[in-house]
Amino acid sequence: MAFGYRFKLERQQNGWWLVRFPGIPEALTEGATEAEARRNAVDCVIAALEGYMKAGKALPRQGAGHSGPDRAVLPSLVTAKLAVYETMHARGWSKVRLAKELGMPENSVRRLLDLRHSSHMWIIDEALGKMNSELSIDLPKRPRKSAA
Repeated sequence: MAFGYRFKLERQQNGWWLVRFPGIPEALTEGATEAEARRNAVDCVIAALEGYMKAGKALPRQGAGHSGPDRAVLPSLVTAKLAVYETMHARGWSKVRLAKELGMPENSVRRLLDLRHSSHMWIIDEALGKMNSELSIDLPKRPRKSAA
């Protein structure tokens, strides 16, 4: 199931569309059309989450979820990287410590946590494993067969 953050879409007096994330006040974007504003929402929320990570802050959870209308759905790789960051943050691990545990240079861990870098999933699995954690993925429920 995809992970995302809910947003509010508002038509402005100038005709543009404003996107606000109630759980992430730093995240604001807009678009000339409603479709453009919706497309910009994903990049906007990723940029805001990068700011939280750079500051070493806990990731916002208000408005986060797996379902609901008007949400910026994060790419699966971004969601996996956020799981690594949250696990590190919860356990008090630094990038240096994770790098040491993985036997790799610290700049490799920096790339692992870079939400815009294309990392391999096996590294994410290995990083979570070193912290005695795992990536939780729920498969979609099967649709019920209708009675004929």
